[in-house]
Amino acid sequence: MHPHRHRILLVPYPVQGHINPAFEFAKRLITLGAHATTLTHSTTQSSNAAALSLSQIPYSLTHGKFKELDVETNPATILVNSFEALEPEVLRAIENVNMIAIGPLIPSAFLDEKDPTVNNTSFGGQAHIFEPSNDYIEWLDSKTEKSVVYVSFGSMFVLSKVQMEEIARALLDCGLPFLWVVREGKGEKEEDLSCREELEEKGKIVKWCCQLEVLSHPSLGCFLTHCGWNSTLESLVSGVPMVAFPQGTDQMTNAKLVEDVWKTGVRVDHELNEDGIVGGETIRRCLEVVMGSGEKREELRRNTEKWKKLGREAVKEGGSSDKNLTYFLDWVGECMHASV
Repeated sequence: MHPHRHRILLVPYPVQGHINPAFEFAKRLITLGAHATTLTHSTTQSSNAAALSLSQIPYSLTHGKFKELDVETNPATILVNSFEALEPEVLRAIENVNMIAIGPLIPSAFLDEKDPTVNNTSFGGQAHIFEPSNDYIEWLDSKTEKSVVYVSFGSMFVLSKVQMEEIARALLDCGLPFLWVVREGKGEKEEDLSCREELEEKGKIVKWCCQLEVLSHPSLGCFLTHCGWNSTLESLVSGVPMVAFPQGTDQMTNAKLVEDVWKTGVRVDHELNEDGIVGGETIRRCLEVVMGSGEKREELRRNTEKWKKLGREAVKEGGSSDKNLTYFLDWVGECMHASV
């Protein structure tokens, strides 16, 4: 391994799904000899920014803008938290852009469960933007293998009270134990749920948790997720099938990949009722497909195991992502040498 004494500054967007991979990226840079500093902000919004409506925000990127990233005219390298086996067609389709996959950016202990010498379960520093609960692992320990539904919609999106009630109804109707992350703050409050007592009899509601600890737990059988990229990747590498319930941005595309390309989950059909809400019956049907006893469940589990293995191979020494990260640091060194 060649030492790289570069100084690199990482500035992730201040939400959990961006901070965690940035911390892990910094740690990997350090193991290769670089100096890495991570800087972020405490909020996603400026206190003095002018109010914007959705109609004022561009929804597309002019096609010609992509030419600015062409390798022949722009030497910049774009690093992506993915791995080559996961998206080979995408990486080939944009080969004129110097884009390389260096993921999955997940602590090594969650990737190498067979190695007793690996105890790196932390992203480094204090990676939680919310204070996690402290008793959910003990609760998971009391459940049978692959029996628990994990429900989380990330640190950015807030569900309406009505939609939360429908999710609660789905969880109660399917009769499975569940761990549900309901964040503190406006919009999402567990005390607002009309069936809170029933929910607490069947499952556990927490304000926050370490998602990878949950996904890697033997009792986990399914992840009801908004399909943020980081959550999707963590679920893939943990070998947990998903019920995809996208809320916006890239999540719609990620949900399609989960269901139609990687075949590691099912997507909640957006059969909206008169209030614009996905009903509990629709969500329940998806949960029963993933957690049931049919051939579809077995197919999903086979596929999750395949991607779990491929993701872990990518970051091992000599794997595609490991080689790509070393290449990136060598390239940085060449650029610095040329500029002297």
